[in-house]
Amino acid sequence: MPTPLAEVLTQLRVGDQRFVLDFYQRTRYLFSRWAQRQHTLAPAAAHALLQATLLDFYDQVLDGRLTRLPTDLRGHLYGMAQERLQAQVPTEQPLPEAARRQHLLAQLLKMDTQGRQVLAYSYFKGYSFEKMALKLGLANAALARRQKADYLRRLYDAARSTAPNGPFLPGDLRPHLDTFDRHANGLLSVDEDEALGQRLADDPALADLHLAYEQFSADLRWAVGHDTLRHRLHSLEQRLNQRGTALLRIKNMVQRQRRQAARRTGLALLLGVALASGAWWWARPASHPDTAWQDYYQPDPGPALSVAQAHARPLLAETLRQYRSGHYATALHSLGRLKPSAVGPDTLLYLRGLLLLRLNQSPAAQTYLRRLADGPGPLAPRARYHLGMAHWQLQETSAARRRLQQVAADARNPYQAVARRALRVL
Repeated sequence: MPTPLAEVLTQLRVGDQRFVLDFYQRTRYLFSRWAQRQHTLAPAAAHALLQATLLDFYDQVLDGRLTRLPTDLRGHLYGMAQERLQAQVPTEQPLPEAARRQHLLAQLLKMDTQGRQVLAYSYFKGYSFEKMALKLGLANAALARRQKADYLRRLYDAARSTAPNGPFLPGDLRPHLDTFDRHANGLLSVDEDEALGQRLADDPALADLHLAYEQFSADLRWAVGHDTLRHRLHSLEQRLNQRGTALLRIKNMVQRQRRQAARRTGLALLLGVALASGAWWWARPASHPDTAWQDYYQPDPGPALSVAQAHARPLLAETLRQYRSGHYATALHSLGRLKPSAVGPDTLLYLRGLLLLRLNQSPAAQTYLRRLADGPGPLAPRARYHLGMAHWQLQETSAARRRLQQVAADARNPYQAVARRALRVL
């Protein structure tokens, strides 16, 4: 059911970017045709232009420059794209704080991937430190809290050092940054919170610094939202390109088979079918090294739940149902809502590793599976097999062979037979 226009702006302002991503996926091809006819742009350049235009549109919504969704949204965005191409001044001028936010975004993009991810988890997705620790593979919430505070200070120092006297960051928050951050996250004790409130009431200079911290936090939420949407659009473009390449390969394969069948009109029907089947077998995508691992992979159905267990843990049962039906992204989202105490930390790590492997996110899957495979737990033998397949998925042949040899040598490992079969082709 389409989202009512009145709800779209609200959803975008609270961080729900699905509307922008869905719009990009629906109109990408039409926009490319329009850009080709009107401006002779190649498809790749047209896609990059549409992504930049949607980022501008998202910024307008978050800045408050766009208070009403246009009735003809496609026409509005095409007009923004044309202005960008013609290097004209946009119809809607940026707000005064736009330069400040762009400055902070530039410093955020210079940070390492881990830093941007930590700040996005905190300021865009609103994760608790417990959930952040689980996502980052850290031991506890205290480590996640220290990482977040460290990256926040690094970003503030970088932004201030590049514009020490500019309008971007009034005042110097460094002596109070940790206190204000702990206050914003509810980590101060009752006495400390009351004392800070009294100091803010008695000290106008400190109150001004607190307002500057609130401004810095708001700018950071905008910056990580902008960066997150940029990454999501880029990832979506890669997935759509991969799907288009696969469809083109299938189309070419079918045309090749038809030409082969036409040259063999004098053969019997049975022989023609056999030859076509053989051509398909040799041309199938699984013969490529990057997909051959799927032919030898035996999925784990996950833990079996009794009726009573499924009734007591409905969220776990729903997660397993989504996993077994092939809805891996949905299952991964549901798994994130489970508490480790309700399932068991090892089971949670194992399921997360399986889901990431099926989503072709092998580096992330290896992080979780390795923690189990190198340990003494009951899931270690199973984790070693899936870790080996994760290495194979990334074409890390030597690491994959080493892990699968461990599985093949363990008579009690349920994957011993399939590991031996996979080793024959590695």
